[in-house]
Amino acid sequence: MTTRNDEGQFGTKYELTEYEELYDQYSTWVGINAEKETTETRLKAGVRAWLHWCEENGVDPVTAEENDVRAYIQYLQVEDAADTTITRRVASVSKYYHGLKHDVTAPWELERNPTADINLRKDYKIKNTADYVSVLHQEERKDIIALPPEQIEPLVEHVPGKRPATRTRNSLIVRLLWQTACRADELSRIKLSKLDWDNRTIEIRSSKLNEEDHPELIEREIWWEPNLDLLLRRWVDSHRERLNSEASDRYLFIGTNNTKKEDREDDHFQMAPGTISRIVKDAAHNAGLQEPLVADGDEVQQWLYTAHRLRHSRITYLANDANGGEGMDLNALRMMAGHAKFDTTLSYVQNDWNTARERYRNALKGHKTF
Repeated sequence: MTTRNDEGQFGTKYELTEYEELYDQYSTWVGINAEKETTETRLKAGVRAWLHWCEENGVDPVTAEENDVRAYIQYLQVEDAADTTITRRVASVSKYYHGLKHDVTAPWELERNPTADINLRKDYKIKNTADYVSVLHQEERKDIIALPPEQIEPLVEHVPGKRPATRTRNSLIVRLLWQTACRADELSRIKLSKLDWDNRTIEIRSSKLNEEDHPELIEREIWWEPNLDLLLRRWVDSHRERLNSEASDRYLFIGTNNTKKEDREDDHFQMAPGTISRIVKDAAHNAGLQEPLVADGDEVQQWLYTAHRLRHSRITYLANDANGGEGMDLNALRMMAGHAKFDTTLSYVQNDWNTARERYRNALKGHKTF
């Protein structure tokens, strides 16, 4: 939980007295061991919140037991914390005790992590995908945060815009970002001529790959669902012209500001990728869902809800939860997402033995064996 200071920056409200030294010790450990600055920031914030709760409830963090952590979870639920917040906090607590257990300089010996037997999905019906799910944890890449569909859907009803045509466009942008998992830059360059209404298909050009190295993916298909037909038709057939009758018929999404460049004659009023991302951020603010991802007292460098977050969330959902929990075919998902390497798509798949076992059984239903 964060509050704004006098300069409009976000900082913490979890002040520590008794356990400040414990926090400082952990900060040193996590600063050495965390691979990413964003991971370090998130873990420190979560542990500070946990230590603050321990102070308020007379719990010694060093000797805390499973029931203490469960009491903390119940407290968060009573406080109406979002599933994302609860899972993030519990993950931070778990990492905290992992640090205590492996800190050879600590004057104590931790026998067991008190979070070891806690399963948020089974015990509290909090799905893994409701977490800040770090599905990519590689040295060369930033942590990826994914959100579940139920935490993205409210954005549609809270898009910015005073005019009906503006709201139609912005709602369509949010829903297309989610359904197609395309990047904001790719969405901004969708051409009207590339819409295949019969097959609900859009052909787009990758904003990440080059034609020489990836000729098979430089142009790719993305698909929308039937429930988007009406809104898409409304925008293309009427509201697009109502928003700006001077715009050419080249691009699907347009604005009211002329973006004409001297060396091009056909990009009048084309939307910028930054404008698309701002629509998502504003919708999240309007819905009361937006959160800053920052270090204590630092300026906001990154927000929870962004256009790119919708992309990662959709890929995570399709890889793990679509098709009744079976997930989408990973090669088809790789093609749709425009990933040059299969390992990139595979990194979105959650390693869950229960799920793996169920998918194995389902794959063999009706097949004879020996």
